[in-house]
Amino acid sequence: MARHTGLFFCVALLGAGLDLLTKHLAFKHISGTFEEVPVIEGFFHIGRTVNPGIIFGGWGNAPMLWLVVSVVAVPAILWIFWSVRKPKRILTICLGMILAGTIGNMYDRVFTGAHAVRDFIKFFYVSAEGVPKIWPLFNLADSFICVGVFLLSFEMLFFDERARRREPHAPPAPPPSTAAPLAAPGTVVEGK
Repeated sequence: MARHTGLFFCVALLGAGLDLLTKHLAFKHISGTFEEVPVIEGFFHIGRTVNPGIIFGGWGNAPMLWLVVSVVAVPAILWIFWSVRKPKRILTICLGMILAGTIGNMYDRVFTGAHAVRDFIKFFYVSAEGVPKIWPLFNLADSFICVGVFLLSFEMLFFDERARRREPHAPPAPPPSTAAPLAAPGTVVEGK
């Protein structure tokens, strides 16, 4: 368990640190909301916005609720990790990624003063109708949470089920005895 605990905290702290560093650099070098730096022209840019809601800007009218949720989520994730008796490496990494993203976004909500997270990654895509669209800005914390949840769900749905099917089952119960029941003492048995 000690190796898993080390891996869990290593993933969580490295991920949260990387998230906060990239947010800091993006917001330091990009001055305004409408300024952006193309990395791959027309596909991937670095922008700048704040999001009081959750992933993809949804539910932005309750920033205090998301502040409380993000603060409560950290001990909840820790409790989930420590409640698993025999964690697998993939579970440890996924929970570490989810904790990394939660810490990164919680830091923004608590310490930036706006009760919002800093988003800066901007992708463009073409819809099925051929119309150019902009994917809502996000950050590495959002990516860690989404990838961690996806991989954990995939593991639980497909690999855990397969492992359960491979486990040896309990031996079958012995068949009922076909011998005649013993007579109670003092009873008369016919034919004797």
